[in-house]
Amino acid sequence: MAEQEQRRRAGEWTGDRLERSAAHKTKKRGRDQFGRFRGLLRIAEAALKPVPRPLLQWMWVLSDWLPDLPGVAMRYVLLRRMAKRCGDNVLIGRSVELRYPERLVIGSNVSIHKQCYIDAYGGLIIEDEVSIAHQSSVVSFQHTWNDPSLPIRDNPVMGSAIRIGRDVWIGCGVRILAGVEIGARAVVAAGAVVNKPVAAGTLAAGVPARAVKSIGVGTPSAPEGA
Repeated sequence: MAEQEQRRRAGEWTGDRLERSAAHKTKKRGRDQFGRFRGLLRIAEAALKPVPRPLLQWMWVLSDWLPDLPGVAMRYVLLRRMAKRCGDNVLIGRSVELRYPERLVIGSNVSIHKQCYIDAYGGLIIEDEVSIAHQSSVVSFQHTWNDPSLPIRDNPVMGSAIRIGRDVWIGCGVRILAGVEIGARAVVAAGAVVNKPVAAGTLAAGVPARAVKSIGVGTPSAPEGA
């Protein structure tokens, strides 16, 4: 009897999990909201065309004061206006600092969560379906120290492009340094420092980041115009 009761409870638990999983799959995602309001977003984007870049940057800072959905919508429209190229359904969280957006190419269905630092000085391509968790940094330049007559902070900086492939997941607190390429469908574990290329279909972790295991290879696909 005890064994039958255990099986019955296990069946109920499994059924409950399957129901919740099905509900999660049918739940509307943020990209559905983008599709619903795409027309309004395009009108807002057109209205911003005559606005000078310094004012757009101020509007970016002020967008943090807006509630969730209006703030996301405003940052998306501003990014479409400022970036070299920006796809559809791009979510930018609060307090994301974006430097040199005119050198940024970003695909569709991308999310960059709150308190990230994104610097495209040396060039930055983020392909489709990429997720960057909170408090991560992507820095496409490095300081030089060749002139001893100047403090290191005053020596010239050297840009080096970064490319993040399709369907990449960047964990929270990751640091991606200049000149790095991360292959398609790779995962970078939380807290990693990426200073060398990460192969497609790889889980990378650690300081500095190293390949931990293979998780399967995706198919690279650059955003149009990259």
